[in-house]
Amino acid sequence: MVSNDIINRFEKDGAVCIRGAVDNENIKNLLSNLDPLINDDEDRWTTNRIGGFSDRHLWPTMPWMYDFCAHTKLPEIAGLLMRSKTARLFFDHTFIRDPGTSHATPWHQDQPYWPFQGNQIISAWVSLTKSNPFSSGLRFIQGSSQWKKIFQPTAFGKDSASSKFLDESNDYEKMPDFDSKSDEFKIIDWEMEPGDTIFFGAYAIHGSTKNLDKKNRRAAISIRYVGDDARWDPRDGTDPIVDQDKVSINPGDPPFDDKWFPEVWSRESR
Repeated sequence: MVSNDIINRFEKDGAVCIRGAVDNENIKNLLSNLDPLINDDEDRWTTNRIGGFSDRHLWPTMPWMYDFCAHTKLPEIAGLLMRSKTARLFFDHTFIRDPGTSHATPWHQDQPYWPFQGNQIISAWVSLTKSNPFSSGLRFIQGSSQWKKIFQPTAFGKDSASSKFLDESNDYEKMPDFDSKSDEFKIIDWEMEPGDTIFFGAYAIHGSTKNLDKKNRRAAISIRYVGDDARWDPRDGTDPIVDQDKVSINPGDPPFDDKWFPEVWSRESR
């Protein structure tokens, strides 16, 4: 699935779609485990039910999620695309958009929100249902990861960790309104089937529109992996889901903490 041409395209564009990266059986098994969480009344501290359902970092307590993150082809593809010798698991993030929801995700980068520095940081956005830009599929600004530029982050809610960082990042350039600059920047997106997966780097600018499909939900899960050059950086304002109080490593260290960042693939184990 990962030829040199695909790796080169990933590095040039910042995002690449791998068709059938996850087989149908794994997709069905994951949805069968997610649906009870979506339909129950329990709100874990990461749960968001605005316009659908969102929850994250389930793998430490739910073995079926760990199996999906660690024992499918995803970590190997991620490691090869990063040109890394290893891939370590960071966290999983489920995104469900209800039919016709007005909720959208603004243009942003992931790097400002995460407690890591490095170039070998990647997400695998797995489509669990059919999706496209009309139904809130992901869109990317082609080549934006090559800019190696951090824009002012958007606070996803007033109580989010990024709110503090936003207050301290006025020196960063504001995210451009790419939708009004379509003649200057190319937006790339894909028509996706269940199991198709978009891999993208932490600097890649991306977002999604409303789910304009009035009949079908859009379900996806994004798995975050880190590679060899990632370094722990729990600076103020980054995602507190894993913080310095939990880990056994210090700022500036590689993510060699198997409890919170387990190694899920290596070239030696291929």
